[in-house]
Amino acid sequence: MTKTVIDLVRAVLNATLILLALCLFLAWKLIATADAVTARASQIAGAVAPLTTAVTELQQEMAEVRGAVQATPETGTAHRLSRIEARLENIQTHLNALRTLPQEAAAQAAQAGAADLAGRLISTAAWIRQDGSCAATRN
Repeated sequence: MTKTVIDLVRAVLNATLILLALCLFLAWKLIATADAVTARASQIAGAVAPLTTAVTELQQEMAEVRGAVQATPETGTAHRLSRIEARLENIQTHLNALRTLPQEAAAQAAQAGAADLAGRLISTAAWIRQDGSCAATRN
């Protein structure tokens, strides 16, 4: 009887340690993936920053040109400048959307990784019997 209890305790301890090792490994992989996504997001944000500065400088220059053109009576040039400014505002809107993309990508990757981790833990736990021993086949 004592030997059976000791064997049962060992089996439970082994199963617990195996699950702990599996959890730590999966958490490590999840963190590594999240770090890679964060690094890529930082790289994307770094590429967008100079574009934003260039567009802002271009808008300021266009405003100065617009002021100079409005001082003259030519209306055709002012109309073209208005169209150019509208396109610049459209570009600025797209750049602002690109700026939020890295945070959204990181959040989605974290959610996907957590769901994958939970799925793996559940599938692993499904083939561990209540007595602590492992089932021969998965359910």
